[in-house]
Amino acid sequence: MPDIKIDKVPDHEGRSLPVFADLDRWLEQVRKEAFELFAGRGYGEGHALEDWVAAEQRVFGADSVIVESGGNYEFRVPMDGFKPTEISVTATPRELIVAATAGADAGGSPALGFAETAAFRRVVLPDEIAVEQVSASIKQGVLTVVAPKSTGSATIEVAVSA
Repeated sequence: MPDIKIDKVPDHEGRSLPVFADLDRWLEQVRKEAFELFAGRGYGEGHALEDWVAAEQRVFGADSVIVESGGNYEFRVPMDGFKPTEISVTATPRELIVAATAGADAGGSPALGFAETAAFRRVVLPDEIAVEQVSASIKQGVLTVVAPKSTGSATIEVAVSA
């Protein structure tokens, strides 16, 4: 079985990849949806997070799951109808992005649309991950991305002087 493409971006310099421009376009759609929900309630304040989550579900779908299992995060995304060669995963220290376009493995370019031929999912993680150890597999139409938590120490000792 062909491997799923994984772009591993260990720092902010790699944010020039095309997937990040796609992400910006998808998030703009989320912003528009959230504003429509806000406007639909007569511009009443106090529901910003609720509107954002509802807008993300409309745009991205509510079918993805992220679970913490031991020292890993597992991001599970339904990918029925996509071949492994049509799916790409981008991992940064604090996020996982899955993009898929049917026909992309035949030389097509990923189209940014909301049709069934394209899928896009993103999750922001509460802890940093070991980007170089991220792996992905697909079984029975479900993509599983395993992202080990970073083992690097986030604690720095600081000497206090009087």
